[in-house]
Amino acid sequence: MTFIIAIQLNDSIIVAADNKEIILKEDQPNQLIDNLTSKIHAWDEGIITGTGESYVINRSIALFKEFARSELESLPQCLEISRQIREHEIGTDHFQVQNTKLLCSSYSEKGAQLYKVERIDDEKSYSMTVVEPMDITVWMFNPNVESITLDLKNLYLDLKDYSVFANQTDWMNHYINRITPIYQKQSQVDSLMSQSFDIFFQSKDEYVFGHIPNTHNKAIELKEVPPNFEPI
Repeated sequence: MTFIIAIQLNDSIIVAADNKEIILKEDQPNQLIDNLTSKIHAWDEGIITGTGESYVINRSIALFKEFARSELESLPQCLEISRQIREHEIGTDHFQVQNTKLLCSSYSEKGAQLYKVERIDDEKSYSMTVVEPMDITVWMFNPNVESITLDLKNLYLDLKDYSVFANQTDWMNHYINRITPIYQKQSQVDSLMSQSFDIFFQSKDEYVFGHIPNTHNKAIELKEVPPNFEPI
């Protein structure tokens, strides 16, 4: 049950996604299996992630890359086809399948841009919308956000463009140390997400991907970009 925080700045973007994947066994519907996995997927211009059913998300990304030639405008149609295939396999009355949506990043003239692919209701087709500058998108399964409301508010109040920072490391530290406690606190409320998360930074000329184990109750300070922070 993916927990995503996506930040659209004027010149860059940051996307974080937790690592827990919940699998429902078809022959044992009351038994859940959880694995740790990366939910951030690379494409030519950035990343794609999403919430909902992993089969639908992964198949839509495969369709996007293999058949739609990674044309951004085709992503809503790829998600539509993927959902229809999945409903043909397991039926139409599945909340996770019906509510699957995607988040995608791409390079832009100003730096990097986020797009959301979703539908307003079950009767309408998917549409792609541009995320506005200085905006935070939070996608989650558990609606209880009491423990992280103040952290999310402070994160919003502390939004700063990449260009404000002296270097890449300062930019990354600024956001990692504000996002880390959010994942720690929310994972204690929502057992279907992990406190660990992957995080992706993208600007006009560069992108960096890293994994945050999030096992310590203290701030993380990068002196330089570590080996596990690499391009996808």
